[in-house]
Amino acid sequence: MRKFLMLLSLFVMGSLVMQAQTITVKGRVTSKSDGSPLPGVTVKVKEVPGKGTVTDVNGDYNLLVDAKHTLEFSFVGMTPVTVKVEGKTVINVELEQAVTKLDELVVVGYGVRKKSLLTTAISQVSGEEIVKAQPLRVEQALQGRTAGVQIIPNSGQPGDKLTVRIRGAGTTGDADPLFIVDGMPVGGIDYLNPNDIESVEIMKDAASTAIYGARGANGVVMISTKKGKQGKMKVDYDFSYSMSNIWRKVAVLNVKEYTMIMNESYANDGAPIPFPNADSIVSALGEGTDWQEELLYKNAPAVNHQVSISGGNDNSRYYSSFSYSNVNGTIAKDKSNYERYTFRVNSDHKKGILTYGNNLTYTYKITRGVATNDQYGGPLSRALNMDPITPVKEADGSWGKSKYASQEIVNPVAAVSVINSNWKEDKIVGDVWGQIEPIKGLRIRSSFGIDLANGFSRNFTPIYNLGGNVFTTVSEASASHDRWFTWQNENTISYTSSFKENHHYTVLAGMTANDYRHDYVGGRKTNLIFDDFDHAYINNGTDEESYRAWGGAEEHALLSYFGRINYDFKGKYLLEGVLRADGSSNFGTNNRYGYFPAFSAGWLMSQEDFMAGVPALSYLKLRAGWGQNGNEAIGAFKYTSLIGSGARYTFGQGEVITTGAVPTGIANPDLKWETSEQTNIGFDARFFDDALTFGFNWYHKLTKDLLVVAPIPAFIGNSAPAINGGSVKNTGIEIELGYKGKLSDLKYDFMLSGGYNKNTMVSINNAEGKLYGAGVHGMNNICMAVVGEPIAFFWGYKTLGVFQNQAEVNAYQKDGQLIQPNAKPGDLIFADLNNDGTIDDKDRTNLGNPYPDVTLGLNINAEYHGFDLSMFWYGAFGQEIFNARRRNDLVMSNWYAEVLNRWTGEGTSNTFPRVTIADPNQNFNRPSDLFVEDGSFVRLKNITLGYTLPENVSRKVKIEKLRLFITANNLLTFTGYTGFDPEIGANWALDVGIDRNIYPQPRTIMFGFNCSL
Repeated sequence: MRKFLMLLSLFVMGSLVMQAQTITVKGRVTSKSDGSPLPGVTVKVKEVPGKGTVTDVNGDYNLLVDAKHTLEFSFVGMTPVTVKVEGKTVINVELEQAVTKLDELVVVGYGVRKKSLLTTAISQVSGEEIVKAQPLRVEQALQGRTAGVQIIPNSGQPGDKLTVRIRGAGTTGDADPLFIVDGMPVGGIDYLNPNDIESVEIMKDAASTAIYGARGANGVVMISTKKGKQGKMKVDYDFSYSMSNIWRKVAVLNVKEYTMIMNESYANDGAPIPFPNADSIVSALGEGTDWQEELLYKNAPAVNHQVSISGGNDNSRYYSSFSYSNVNGTIAKDKSNYERYTFRVNSDHKKGILTYGNNLTYTYKITRGVATNDQYGGPLSRALNMDPITPVKEADGSWGKSKYASQEIVNPVAAVSVINSNWKEDKIVGDVWGQIEPIKGLRIRSSFGIDLANGFSRNFTPIYNLGGNVFTTVSEASASHDRWFTWQNENTISYTSSFKENHHYTVLAGMTANDYRHDYVGGRKTNLIFDDFDHAYINNGTDEESYRAWGGAEEHALLSYFGRINYDFKGKYLLEGVLRADGSSNFGTNNRYGYFPAFSAGWLMSQEDFMAGVPALSYLKLRAGWGQNGNEAIGAFKYTSLIGSGARYTFGQGEVITTGAVPTGIANPDLKWETSEQTNIGFDARFFDDALTFGFNWYHKLTKDLLVVAPIPAFIGNSAPAINGGSVKNTGIEIELGYKGKLSDLKYDFMLSGGYNKNTMVSINNAEGKLYGAGVHGMNNICMAVVGEPIAFFWGYKTLGVFQNQAEVNAYQKDGQLIQPNAKPGDLIFADLNNDGTIDDKDRTNLGNPYPDVTLGLNINAEYHGFDLSMFWYGAFGQEIFNARRRNDLVMSNWYAEVLNRWTGEGTSNTFPRVTIADPNQNFNRPSDLFVEDGSFVRLKNITLGYTLPENVSRKVKIEKLRLFITANNLLTFTGYTGFDPEIGANWALDVGIDRNIYPQPRTIMFGFNCSL
């Protein structure tokens, strides 16, 4: 009996212990890349060999384990995950592809390569990084994320273009890179939905871009869009709502300060002061009208919807998406708006040796905009120049008209109200392709693609009189229609094989035919029978004599042949050679074809036996490459003289005007390709089991035979010819430093990318040795190109301070003659650099470079228990900005508040001159270093905080995955620049960095969610 009771007690106690320690754990295993469930995943109990289970078709598992056990999850091709149970009853796991960074595939021209086998300078940005930035345009998310690539917004207006420069400005002509989307060259990528992007590869050196020959001189940006993946259908929906404001206003004078400065200006010229009763005006108006405040659209809303459906099986995969974006600008309310609809369908299919598919995008966008960097009556120019005395509206409700401002400076709110215009565009970009693989390694591929866009512009000008020279006497309607059509046929054959086990090679050959045509037509008519935009059509105009019509077309064709060979021995010694021949319709028979070779080599030094003992080093590859690219961006038919109609002449002594045809320009039959030659040397290194990564590139790029328009005397009486007119050099270094780590459950990583570039004009083939660029009113050729200086440097006068008294004015002389005879105390002292006793253009010199010396980008990411944080900082250093707002040629315009620090007497200022009306010394109407400021800045471009709900919570509402986020763009900016924004883009190669009152970048706060069904 005693033994029985003892056994019974042991049994009960053991049962109680087992009950206390044994629990049922369940959960779901999904793919981290797309969130899809993973069936067949092995789930083992680490402490109990042989005990485990596998996930079902939904990725679910259920297992009875000890509360202190450890579970191991494993699946073929994925990185195993180990999780301690620790009493949890629900454990959901995400598995990642077991692909090292070195085994990742990188898209190259006409194919893909393992990252470890690359011998060229190619940077990659993933679609995940792009989506985190929540950009409207793809380029916005690329800024600062790759070394050697500078991206500058041309303005903060929604949808506006961005200036992209890869390894500096390589030409005085079109310096934009070539954009390729899914193999199709496109004129721009503003039509893309950023959520559709799988990856972006930026090809920077000639060895990587030579495969694109004639169009690769300025670099190549290759974009791959998302494709379907094998598995059940997946539905993703993303939503965001944001509010934007300008990040700061520019300080200008209030009523008290304005009347004081105006009175002082007149008094300094000995003229009667305009505001003898200034105190009473100040008493009545206080601070006066804040025109910037009146013009702003506060908390400008934006909304974005995105839905995608994807899936596939062994033979077919599909991806389709629809997105809608509506973004309002921070200036001029509904007059600055961007609306875009995008629809995409991608698919690929396999049947035996045949693989075929398509990529298709349709985009419809509506753009309404205002002038964004305009010195003549743009909204911000008017807001900064308009006097603070004038009200927005008078007591009777009419628009306020200034008694003081003149010419184009009028009530900016009223001026915006009469803007009636929009641009509508339909765009289709797509291709169909087929590939056969008759034997292993041999692939024959053919594709046909199109890029078709139709743009329609409408404008309506009502009758108005806003004062100054801003008025109309008749209403007018105008419209224009543009059609752009490009088709491309591409055919390639490639063979990949090996011999003697360790020798591996791939040979590629192909041809491309590309044809482009642009047709345009437009017209206008005045005196409309209706007085609103909805009825502002040309046929509603009644003045037949005012009717005007125009139109034309331009064409371009390119025929290309190319080849490439890649070889490696044991994956250790790497070689690549490329040759491309391009024939362009832009050149005559003398120089129609250009030939562009490239060579590169690599050495995986870390695989050598003598490197085995190097501590911490896990990978080291040395790279070197040389190549040539071309540039044909000069426009059509410059090699011949075209005939244009519409010229009118009188013959003999008669008064009859005869209409005839004349040559429209001077021909240059010897015009040839602009050629860029580049050498690149670099290395890639990884340490501590790939946790720390470091990449380095040095490059030297020389662009010869620049395509420019030759300066000719005015008496020639015709348009100047295009010539090959010089050469430019870019030399620089690039670094990329990254680290990826984990502290308990905290995962984190960072990537620092930086680039230094020095740009120098080497030669200019004209008599002056100069290429003249843009200016502002009264100041010509502010941007210049001169041998020995960077492209588009600021050309102006150096100052030596401010004359403090008449004695200093009298002492500044040459051979007994005053150098500045119109100067008085308080005026700027201009340096007589050539020492000839006269201040003129011969004294102008380099005042600064609009391009930065150094750019840096820092990307930081962290994940912890469902929370994710990403932060991206961008900085540009060493560039200057020409602040054209300081120009003051209209007598009663308002001033920057900095005028309060002007010279008012001896010793008061040695930098800012006195104020006058006539400005006889041209202090404010002569381009000098008074206008040039340091444009360096650091900006927190993006910060995002997200939270992904636990799966057991989201599944209760039938949602696979739900992530909530809040994002801020341009949250912080640190700069010494005094204008609206330190990011000043380019209108063209010789118009860079001039601030004519730029539409600033907005500060945006965004809320949203991502969900998968």
